[in-house]
Amino acid sequence: MQLKKLLTVTTKIFLGCFIVAYPFIVFYALKQNIAVKFIGLILLTVIIFSYLRNRNKCLFMTGLLVAFMVILFNQEIFLKIYPVLMNASVCSVFALSLKKTPLITQFAQKMQKKPLNEETVVYTRSATVAWAIFMFLNTLVSLTTVFMSDEIWVLYNGFISYVLIGIMMSAEYIFRKVKQQCSHQ
Repeated sequence: MQLKKLLTVTTKIFLGCFIVAYPFIVFYALKQNIAVKFIGLILLTVIIFSYLRNRNKCLFMTGLLVAFMVILFNQEIFLKIYPVLMNASVCSVFALSLKKTPLITQFAQKMQKKPLNEETVVYTRSATVAWAIFMFLNTLVSLTTVFMSDEIWVLYNGFISYVLIGIMMSAEYIFRKVKQQCSHQ
């Protein structure tokens, strides 16, 4: 049982590191003239491995599409499009969840394990909308970097985008805590 848990943790760490490092891996590989198809095969392997771990069909299909485009067409633009499509997929997950139970409402329900009050449901819906808008804007900026230099592409998709996500998470957390304090007074 311990080995299974260790493998699970190791897999999560590996996949997380690969996702974060992806722009740097691509940048390095392109600068070293490593074959685009080879990078595509690595991407395909990681995508399949990731799917076996978390079964997210939306992200899997998006990643699979990109990997096959890279392998079939052997063009670096398809490597650079991967972060764009991942951002768009995450945006879609947030946006589409608004039709039923918003994604952040689902998270809150799992964490609280009891029915949410109306104020929390309204807040989590608003937070889901905010994240959908944020991810849409992030997708647009990421898309524009595809047509810029490799250095700008890797800077935005490998660093700035993550900083912005961290700022968004921090801002939402601070806003939520301030809102909770105000409602308790």
